Amino acid sequence: MNYQFSLENVSQHIVKYGVDIRPAISPEQDRTKLQDYGNWLVEQFPDVFETLLSGPRELRVQRTFILPNTKRVELPTFVLTPRGPVFTLPERLFIDRPHELSIPDRDKIFRKAFDELRTRFGERTVPRVGVVHEFVFDTGYVPSLDVVASSLKHDLWRQKAANLRIFMEAPSEGKNVNIDIRPTYLQRSVRRNEVVPAEDMKFGIIVNVDINNQQLAEDLTKAQVNDILVFASDYVPDELIKFLNNEY
Repeated sequence: MNYQFSLENVSQHIVKYGVDIRPAISPEQDRTKLQDYGNWLVEQFPDVFETLLSGPRELRVQRTFILPNTKRVELPTFVLTPRGPVFTLPERLFIDRPHELSIPDRDKIFRKAFDELRTRFGERTVPRVGVVHEFVFDTGYVPSLDVVASSLKHDLWRQKAANLRIFMEAPSEGKNVNIDIRPTYLQRSVRRNEVVPAEDMKFGIIVNVDINNQQLAEDLTKAQVNDILVFASDYVPDELIKFLNNEY
């Protein structure tokens, strides 16, 4: 299978920044601090953080993105997980077709948001920070399972594969680099129970790459966090594309 991964084939690209913070931040115990921090995000970065939503056991900030085709997409851009905060900054969304989102300087936004988080929760430590890039590569009408299966050595394996997911741990320069590859579909949105015409059904490959510090720190310094961000920006997309195309 002669498929080439390239940025031109990216239908969707979402960037996430995860912060492992200890002890964990709790909506029940830290609600006032969290609400103040969420309001600060909304005030500082209205293009990314728009609406603060607070419930008994959760707190998140979301943003409504208005696309050129007049459709509206609501995405949580700040959520609190059991391990810590996750900041989501989409770059390209696939809603019927790819849509570019004008969010410049994503790393800069995260750096400022992270610094403020550390200031407001100074009694806590951060042993790990990670950057996750979630891609969907368009393969057109070429079945993406065939593309993924083409990496298998044996013909019988390729013939028998009804589905396939590849997960690789490929550490580099003291960083965990975890790559997850699996086939998917791309299609235009339809009404409920409406059959999607064959010409509107295309295929894609999900590629998620998770980059974080390999060794847990007692508490990451600002320089160490910056090192992770710089490595991730150098690795994605250039090194990732080379890796996917076996160009080393």
